Amino acid sequence: MPISRGIRAAFALVLLGSLVVAGAPEAAETSMCSFGGFGSISMTCYDSEGRRDTELEAAIRARALSPAQARAAGCEPVSWEGEGPEPEVITEPLVTDEPTPAFSPRALDPAVAARVERAWDGIERWLGAHASATLRRLRHPAQAHDVARWEHYQRARLPDDLYASLLRHDGADGNFGAGFQLPFSHGLASLDSFTSLRSYNCRDLVMEGPPEAADPESGTWHGSLLPFAATGYGQELFVNPRTGRVGEKEYGRNLRYDGPMGWPSYLALLEALASSLESGTALRERYPAVTTGCELRWNEEPADALPGGCAGAPRPSPAPTPSPTPVSQELTPAQARASGCRPARRRPAVRPVDPAVAARVNAAWRRIERWLAARAPVSHRTLYGPATPVQIARAEAAMGMRFPDDLRASLLRHDGARYWGGFGPAPFYEFMSVKALHADWKMLCGIVLGGPEEMAGYWWDGHLLPFATAIDGGNLFIDTRTGKTGEYFNETGLQLDGDVVWPSYLALLRATADSLETGRPIRGWRPVVRKGQLDWKQAR
Repeated sequence: MPISRGIRAAFALVLLGSLVVAGAPEAAETSMCSFGGFGSISMTCYDSEGRRDTELEAAIRARALSPAQARAAGCEPVSWEGEGPEPEVITEPLVTDEPTPAFSPRALDPAVAARVERAWDGIERWLGAHASATLRRLRHPAQAHDVARWEHYQRARLPDDLYASLLRHDGADGNFGAGFQLPFSHGLASLDSFTSLRSYNCRDLVMEGPPEAADPESGTWHGSLLPFAATGYGQELFVNPRTGRVGEKEYGRNLRYDGPMGWPSYLALLEALASSLESGTALRERYPAVTTGCELRWNEEPADALPGGCAGAPRPSPAPTPSPTPVSQELTPAQARASGCRPARRRPAVRPVDPAVAARVNAAWRRIERWLAARAPVSHRTLYGPATPVQIARAEAAMGMRFPDDLRASLLRHDGARYWGGFGPAPFYEFMSVKALHADWKMLCGIVLGGPEEMAGYWWDGHLLPFATAIDGGNLFIDTRTGKTGEYFNETGLQLDGDVVWPSYLALLRATADSLETGRPIRGWRPVVRKGQLDWKQAR
C-alpha cells in the first residue's frame, strides 16, 4: 500500500490537529479544515462550534508558498480552486505522432551493486529460515526501464545503492510497517510509493511555508529528498541524494540525520540489517523477533527463542501476462450477490444481545469511561449516547448481515463518537455511529458493484463491517464471517493480517482499556493526553 495512507477516489479529508498559522485568529487552534481535489485544491475550515472559519482559510492561503518559492524548494506549486483559469476538461483521447520515449537504465557502480546483492542474500536467507511470511511480502524486482522512467519524470537521480536495491526488491506489500519492517515500524516502500511520499511532503511544505523552510541540511524538508520507508503515521526515512545520507522525518519536527535510524548511506543500513538478522544482535537498540504469524518485528529485548515452523520459500515468480490482456468486466448478478454487496431484502428484526457478552463489553466501557472522565475529559465528551435496537436492526437488514453481539452491545452503550476528534482505537481511529458505518459500507460497496470484478474481495468485501474511521479514507472493520478485525485503505485494499488483526471487537476494546489504565503501548502506540484530549504516540 502503493503503501501511503489512503485517499478515497471521490474526495480527500485531512484533519489538522492544533493547527497554528502565523497571522491566523486564535480560534484556529481548535479549527478543523477539509481539503479536496487532485488538481486545484478546495478548502473549507470550521471552528469548534461548527461555524465556517474564513479567517483561517485566508491565513492558510496567505502562508502557502508562491509558485516561484515552491519550485525553488524542489516542489510543484499549489493552485487553489477558484483562483486562475479553470483546468481544461479533455473529453477526447490525446492523439500524437510523437514516438513513445524509450528509457534506458544507467550503469551502476559494480562494487556498490555487488554489496547490495550480498546484503539482500543474507536478509533473504534469514527470512526464509525464520520469517517466511515477511519473505513472501517482498515484491519482485522493479524493471530497470521503469526505474529510469521514474528518474526522468521525477527529475531525480537515485543513489546507486537505492537503485540497485529496487532492482532486487521493489519494496514490500502491505501497509507501511506491516510488509518488510525496519526498526521502529518503518516499512520498506515501493517505487510508486516514493512518488506518493514525495508528493505529500511537498504538499505539506508548500501549504505550510514559510519560504525559508526548505533546506535539507538545516533540518527542513526539500523536494529533492527521496523517502524510501515510512510508518504510515507521519514518520519516514529518506536519502539525501546530495550526500547519500539516510535521515528521519517526523511530521511537525525538523529532519534528523543523527537519530536512531540515521545512517551514512542506504547501503550501510542494508548491510547492518543483514548483519543484525544473521547474528541476532541489536540494530540501533532493537532486536529481531518473529511473530506467531512468521512476520519479522523488532523488540527492545532479545527474543528468548524464535517460533518454529516459520521456514518457507519466497513468493513464486509471476506467471507471464497473457496477450492480449483480458478486459476487466463489471460484476455479474451472481458475483454481486457473492460479494456481499447486494444482499437479499429482508425485514428488520430486533435481536437480543447475549447477556454474558453485554456484561463484558459494558465492563470494558466502564473502565474506558472512568479513565477518560478523569484524564481526558475533552475526549470523554465526544462519546455519543446509545443507539437504539431498532436503528441497529434496520442497518443489519439493509446490509444483509448480523452484527456481532460485542459490537451491538457497544453501540447500545455508545453510538460511536463525534466525527473529527472523537474517541477511538489507536493510533488515529474514531468509533463510528450506526448511521456512519452503514453509509461507509454502502459507499464502498457501490464502488465495488460499479468497478471491475477483481475489486471484489480484494479491495472491499460486502461481508465486512466498518466500525472505526481514520478520517483520511480508511477504516477498521469486522469480518462478520470470522469475527476478526482488519483494516481497509483505498490505496491498498484490505489488510487481513499483522498488527491490525484482533480476534474480536471485544478483544480490541479490552486491550484499549488496558492500555489507558496502565500506560503500556497497544501494538506499539502509547496513550498521551494533550489539553484534555487523548492522543496516541508511537512508542520508541
